[in-house]
Amino acid sequence: MKQTFIITFLFLGINAYSQELENPIIDRLDSQIEKYIDGISPGMAVGIVKDGATVFEKYIGYSNLEHEIKIDKNTSFNIASNAKQFTALCILRLIEQDKLALDDDIRKYLPELYKEIGYKITVSNLLTHTSGIRDVYGLWALKGKDWYELFIDNDDAIELLQSQTDLNFEPGKEYLYSNSNYILLTEIVEKVTGIKFKDFSNSLFTELGMKNSSFLTNYMAIIPNKARPYGNWNGWREYPIVTELNGDGGLFTTLEDQLKWEQTIQQNNGKYLSTSMIDQSQSTIGNVDFDDYGYGLMFGNYEGLNYTYHDGSTGAYNATFFRFADKNLSIVIMSNNGNVPTNYLAQQLTDIVFELDINNDKYPSVPKKTEILKNFKSVVGNYQNVDGTIIKISEKDGSLFREIYQREPVKMIKEKQSLFHYETNDKLKMNFSNIGKEQQKFTLYLASQKPGVYHKLPTEEIENGYDTSLNGTYFNEETDTEIVIEHVKDANYNIIKNGRKRDGKLITKDFLRMMSSYKIIVIRDENGDVQGLNLENGRIKNVIFKKQSV
Repeated sequence: MKQTFIITFLFLGINAYSQELENPIIDRLDSQIEKYIDGISPGMAVGIVKDGATVFEKYIGYSNLEHEIKIDKNTSFNIASNAKQFTALCILRLIEQDKLALDDDIRKYLPELYKEIGYKITVSNLLTHTSGIRDVYGLWALKGKDWYELFIDNDDAIELLQSQTDLNFEPGKEYLYSNSNYILLTEIVEKVTGIKFKDFSNSLFTELGMKNSSFLTNYMAIIPNKARPYGNWNGWREYPIVTELNGDGGLFTTLEDQLKWEQTIQQNNGKYLSTSMIDQSQSTIGNVDFDDYGYGLMFGNYEGLNYTYHDGSTGAYNATFFRFADKNLSIVIMSNNGNVPTNYLAQQLTDIVFELDINNDKYPSVPKKTEILKNFKSVVGNYQNVDGTIIKISEKDGSLFREIYQREPVKMIKEKQSLFHYETNDKLKMNFSNIGKEQQKFTLYLASQKPGVYHKLPTEEIENGYDTSLNGTYFNEETDTEIVIEHVKDANYNIIKNGRKRDGKLITKDFLRMMSSYKIIVIRDENGDVQGLNLENGRIKNVIFKKQSV
């Protein structure tokens, strides 16, 4: 059920490991991976590349449960969003050939898009997720359609984007991950070259010696040694996906091919691609103001080590790569098991490889000082963080409670003065500060995560008749979606989206939540009359619904 291949382990940590340290490290890697796979279950393929050579490979679990086929070096996985780096590589090839430029407006190639948008939307904006273009998966969800059940392809995505008349934000002003960007990049490749994106990318894979890598453009296509995707819902079930979307994901590949790519990056000797093209593919993009995302990869710091990385998840397929350029080491994980958290596992393997102190707290677990809290009423109210999440602090029977929409209230236990901890987790602390002042706030502390700050929102008086004033029918032409709002009782509303009723709740005045994630802001004119709704959900923002006349 499990296979491990070990090549001589060279200099993995800050200092070179001696030969006798090789087996203990390998044993720890094996043991950590095996914790996630038990019995006849879907599994994963894991590899480590150091100094241009593969130094560790492990295959564990099954690619096909029905026929009990084990995962091996020939098994092909869908690496989901980890495919974006190869879409970006295709763009770099065209830049190298002087066939397009990073600063080109995308409507030079796709003139039917965003005709009403006066801002320039560049190829760089697409690559770095700074375009403001809404995510097609979020738009389909708004329409009430589950993307993985739809027979859709890139043409359907382009058609949906052509119906959009506005953006999440002005291009270049913000960063917001959107799969639409990389779907559009495939279309640009086809417009520039006159060649299908799959064929163009296949030629690049051939050049790289990655003979078992290709984007899926027909969901019924036979993929040799394909790992079937499984989720566990009271037993293993195959996760159905019938889409043909690609460029943002949809790349089937083997661990062997992905390790070849890591070797090519580390060696960068010009054998397959020019050294300048490889260098550029692993760098940030200089003509944008955000350096969190580059050519299909993210930039970060893990335990003091600079690294690039990406995660991919689609259905039950999960994948992650970590690249530590300064150490010339990469970790690659691909899985067909929906229960495997590949990013977390990559962190655990990193801890082992570099012998990091994984028990060392990264962040403060308590505040440096607390304030006198005379009565609980002074901290009751709504608090909001920079991401827009609102937490309500309420008082009942002499105790404080933390309330978040669609979660059970949690009692707060006072430790001292303004410091509390959660009744359900005594390591999670909440400290109030600037009590009674304009900038009143609370800060959440947990040693494993960065402190989170929430500022208190002003208290707004809600006048008589307000509750029913929101009732009405609202329509968004971009997605052909109708929303009907009906007041039920107190802060509770029915929100009916394209005929499907969902629970809604008034969080603060003119701010409602629908289901677990949709944020709805009421739009009013200068007289205070309701004119429409501004809806936001994750990767789609600024979606305007106009109130229909009675």
